Amino acid sequence: MGVSAPALYTYFPSLAELFTELIVQSYKSLEAHIAAAFGASAGLALEQRLAAGPLAYRSWAIEHRRQFNLIFFDQIDGYAAPPGGSTVSAQTDVLQPIAAQYAEARGCTISQLLADDDLLDDFLAWWGAFHGIVALEVNHHLDWREPEAIFRRHIYASIRELLATDETTRR
Repeated sequence: MGVSAPALYTYFPSLAELFTELIVQSYKSLEAHIAAAFGASAGLALEQRLAAGPLAYRSWAIEHRRQFNLIFFDQIDGYAAPPGGSTVSAQTDVLQPIAAQYAEARGCTISQLLADDDLLDDFLAWWGAFHGIVALEVNHHLDWREPEAIFRRHIYASIRELLATDETTRR
């Protein structure tokens, strides 16, 4: 970065605030990548719009492996994110557009999804499944396979199931 370690304290009062800023900026980078994908998918069929978020999530994670691990896995000794602080809202901002598409597929609004514990749990499980595949790939646990093919097969199968299930419940 071109600055000495002590000079960082000119910009950040503490190491914890530096870590918080790194985490928030990583989330914002991921959010921008997802937003761009959703922008590009506007006007497409719901299946493609539903896939846009997870596909962007994966591509960002592959391109930014260290940042992905920083925001989702790394435990920094002595650091705890401020409860209810900027890291929480940054993570929420990342998941919001993905959740909104999921809510549409379930025939509800994002507000209804967040207010219904069962729907919210279903969304979190859906996100957790593709997040898990991405985490395995990012950390080289799937190098012996074709992780992108696994991811795409899973995400499109889960979307087809989601849309078929929703269609059945609407009848």
